Amino acid sequence: MSDSKKFTQANREAWNEAMPHHQKANADKWDKAFAAPGFSVINEPELSLIKSLNIEGQKIAHVCCNNGVELMSLKNMGAGECVGFDISDAAIQEARERANRFGIACEFVQSDIYDIPEQYQGEFDIVYISIGCLGWMPAIQRFFGKVASLLNESGELFIYESHPFSEMLPSDDLENVDPLKIIEPYFKRDPYIDNDGIDYVGKTTYDSKTMYWFVWTLSDILMGIIDNGMKVRHFSEYPDDISTLHGKNQEIGPDIPLSYILIAEKE
Repeated sequence: MSDSKKFTQANREAWNEAMPHHQKANADKWDKAFAAPGFSVINEPELSLIKSLNIEGQKIAHVCCNNGVELMSLKNMGAGECVGFDISDAAIQEARERANRFGIACEFVQSDIYDIPEQYQGEFDIVYISIGCLGWMPAIQRFFGKVASLLNESGELFIYESHPFSEMLPSDDLENVDPLKIIEPYFKRDPYIDNDGIDYVGKTTYDSKTMYWFVWTLSDILMGIIDNGMKVRHFSEYPDDISTLHGKNQEIGPDIPLSYILIAEKE
């Protein structure tokens, strides 16, 4: 087994273990929300930029879709065929059940992102990536190669992610630490290894299966996109904490980059 496969399979097990904690905290919330026709979790600043892609009728893939709420939102906003991919069996099961319950026509596929079946190659107008995807990827160049392979000839990539700069800062759960103090390296090449769980929803800790989190610099991300035949046409940075880990930074200021939006297109 390759190192990449070792990492992704370990993370699959950790996510399957974590999802019941998330569901305990959030399942009723999402069920009530999607019971309202046309409900969407897509808000500014990404809403305007998503709309600029003219998504109505467009075929969209959501890579690392988790429980599917963003993809179901895009479908409710008028997208055409929608397919979500995630490595977690439990996340995909939750997404399928909720989509079926509320009659939202999305397909959800359990797959290691690096092993998405060939039948989906070249099929999509848009590949959508949202918060908390890139850090689970052990090989960023290969990841963007897979993303590029999913797009059709005029396809576009949309990313709304936490900013790599935030990886250097202490998370909110660390007490008596200046939230603006740099405590981690920006150029970190070995993964973080953790056994404290992934319950950022209910904020519980538990002795979890081992998980691996990778830190990619902006240049890693940009060159991963460029080297795989895509051209960046939009990049914007925001002081908004979308990770739920750096709320203190957003509250006390000064404004620092905590998230970004990137749009690229096939060349």
